[in-house]
Amino acid sequence: MTTITSEDIRSRLLVAKLPSPPQTLLKLMRLCQCEDSGIKELTDLITLDPALSAKVLAVAHSAAYHQAEATPLSLLQACSRLGTEFIKVLVMADMVTQTFNAFTPAGAIDLRSFWKHSLTVASIAKELALKLDDTAAEEAYLAGLLHDIGRLTLLAAVPLPSQALFADPDDEALCAKEQHRVGMSHTEAGAWLLRRWHLGDALAESVLRHHETAPAPVGTHALTRLIHLAHRLAALPLDQPEATTHFACDQALSAADLLSVLQSANQQVQHMARDLGLDISTTELQIQPASRVQPLPPVDPLQTQMAQTVFDRSVLNEMAMNLIGRSSNESALRHVRQYASALLQLENSVVMLLHSNQQQLRPVSMQPRHQGASKLAFDMAKDPVFARCVSTCKVVFAGRTSRCAIALLNVLDADELVLIPLISARHCMGLVAAAVPTELAAHTHGQVPLLQAFGTYAGMALSRRRQATMTAQTLSAISKQEQQLGLMKMVRELGKQADPLGSVDICLAVSEVVQRLQVGRLLPGNIRIHCQLADRASFVRGSMGMIQLVTLLLISNAVERMTREGDMVISAGGLAYRNGNTFTTLTLSDASPSSSQAIDAQLSAQVTISTASDARTPGLADVSQMVEKMAGHLSFKASSTGTRFDILLPCAKHLQLAA
Repeated sequence: MTTITSEDIRSRLLVAKLPSPPQTLLKLMRLCQCEDSGIKELTDLITLDPALSAKVLAVAHSAAYHQAEATPLSLLQACSRLGTEFIKVLVMADMVTQTFNAFTPAGAIDLRSFWKHSLTVASIAKELALKLDDTAAEEAYLAGLLHDIGRLTLLAAVPLPSQALFADPDDEALCAKEQHRVGMSHTEAGAWLLRRWHLGDALAESVLRHHETAPAPVGTHALTRLIHLAHRLAALPLDQPEATTHFACDQALSAADLLSVLQSANQQVQHMARDLGLDISTTELQIQPASRVQPLPPVDPLQTQMAQTVFDRSVLNEMAMNLIGRSSNESALRHVRQYASALLQLENSVVMLLHSNQQQLRPVSMQPRHQGASKLAFDMAKDPVFARCVSTCKVVFAGRTSRCAIALLNVLDADELVLIPLISARHCMGLVAAAVPTELAAHTHGQVPLLQAFGTYAGMALSRRRQATMTAQTLSAISKQEQQLGLMKMVRELGKQADPLGSVDICLAVSEVVQRLQVGRLLPGNIRIHCQLADRASFVRGSMGMIQLVTLLLISNAVERMTREGDMVISAGGLAYRNGNTFTTLTLSDASPSSSQAIDAQLSAQVTISTASDARTPGLADVSQMVEKMAGHLSFKASSTGTRFDILLPCAKHLQLAA
C-alpha cells in the first residue's frame, strides 16, 4: 500500500508536466511562427493532443482569465482567449520540459498507444454525437480526448507505481490496482483535475464514470453515456463486425450504425496520425514489467541547472518579447499576471510598481475581484517584508505573521504571499505579489530560481516598454505641437482671406480643406475623417474663405476634444427646408463627449478685435459670426456620447430668384 496521501497526490497532479507527441509540438511551433496561420489552425492541431488540450483549457479557465461561475469555454474559445503569442510560450515551455524529462525512466515510456486510444475514443465520441444529436460534437470529441488524462497525470505525478501499471489493460481492474498502489485511480485523478480547472461537471462526470461495468442509466447526463459507449467501442476489432451486435441496444443504435461509426473514426485517426507523422502501426507499450521497474535516480543538479537555463533563455525570453510588444503598459501589466498564472501557477496576483521617489509600492494591475487592492500602498520605511524584496531584489514569502502583508492577504483571500521582484538593470521597479495556493505551497517554495528568473525577465520587459512609451510620448508631443502649429497657420491664412459673398460650391470648399489637412499630416494619427459629400455641385450663397474657415475651426475644435482614437464624419450637400426657404447642409459629428453649456459659451463668446492682425486665433465664436454673415443657421447637440454641429447655408439659386 502506498504511503503517499491523497492530498499529496492532488498537489502533484496540479504541477504535473504532461508529455505531448513531439511531432505536435514541432508543428505548433511552425504554425506560431507563421504570420499567415490563425487560431483555427492552431486549435485544429491542439485537438490532436490530450496533454496540450488540457494545458490550454486549464490556463484559459484559470482565475487570471476566467470567472469560475462563467460557462466553460470550448477549446477554440480557450485558444482565442490566450492568443497565438501566449500559446507559443506554452508550447515552448512544454518542449523544454519534455526534452529534459525524456532522460528519466518515466519519460522513456512509449506513449503511442495512449495517444492512439485517446484519439480513437475522441473520434468515436464525435461520430456518435453526430448520429445521436443529443450532445455537441465538439464537446463529445473533447471529452473523448481527455477521458484518460488521469493516466497521463498519474504517470507524471507518481511515476514509480504508475509506470508499473501503464501497460495494463485500461479497464475497471486497472482502476482498482491504481487505487491500491497509487492511492487514486486515473478516473478520479482526471475528474478531479477537470473540476479544478472549472471545465464543468458534465465533462468531469464523463471521465469519472467511463469505466463503469454496466451501461450508464437513462437519467445520466448524455455526455457520460456517450463516452461510456465510445470507450468500449474503441476496443472492438474492425475485422469482427459481429462484435458490435452486443452494443446495438445501447443508445438505440443498430449494429450497422456502430460499425459505420468505428470505420469512420478509424479513418480519421489514421489521417491525423499521418498528418502528424506519428507511427501508430505498433501500439504495444514498450515498458518494463512491474517487477523490473527501477526506482527513479536522484535528481542531477547539472541537468536541473541546464533545464533552468534553457527555460530562461527560450520560454521567459519569448515571454519578455511578447510583453514588450503589447499595445499599452496596461496590457503588458495584465499579461504579466496571466503569465504568472500559466508558467508559475499563481492564479491570483497583483502587480505593484514603485512611486513617490521609489519609496512607496502601489498596486497598478489586478483582477476585477481584487479591486480592493487599489486602495493599498506599502511604504518602504514602514513595511519591512516589501522593503526586503525591493532592496535585495530577491523573492520573499510572507504569511499572516507579517502585519504589513495582512491587508493584501485579505484581498487575495490567502494565507501566504510570494513577492517576486521586477528587476531592471539590477534595480527593482516593483513586484508581483501572488497568493500561494495551500496545496502548492511546497512546490512554490521549491521554485525560487524560476520565480526569480520570471521577475528578472518581466522587469526587463516592463522597463523597455516604459522607455518605449516615454519615447513615443515625447515624439507624439512634438508631432502634436507641429500639427497644432500647422492648424493655426492654416486658420490664420484662411482668416486673412476677404472673399466677397457669392455663389460657392460647398462640397468643393470642404473637400479642399480636408485634402490640405491630410496631405500636410495635420491631424493626429488617432483620428480618422470620413467625408460624405454630395456627388453633384452644391452651390450656396457665401464666401469660399468663410466656409473653409468654418469647416477648419469645427475640425480643430473636435481634435481638441478627441483624446482617444475615433472617427469624425463630415457631410455636405444635403438639402433642408426652413420657413419656406431652401438651404444646403454642412454637418460635422464625432464621438467625443462634451457639454452643451461649454460649447454654447464658446459660440456666444464676444470676439475682441486686436490691432495686431494675427494676435488672436479664431474659435467657435468666429464660426457663429461667419454663419450669421452668410445668412445661415447654426445648431449643435452635445452629450457624453458625442458632439454634432449642423449648419444651414442658403442655396445660391434660391437667393438669386428671390432677388
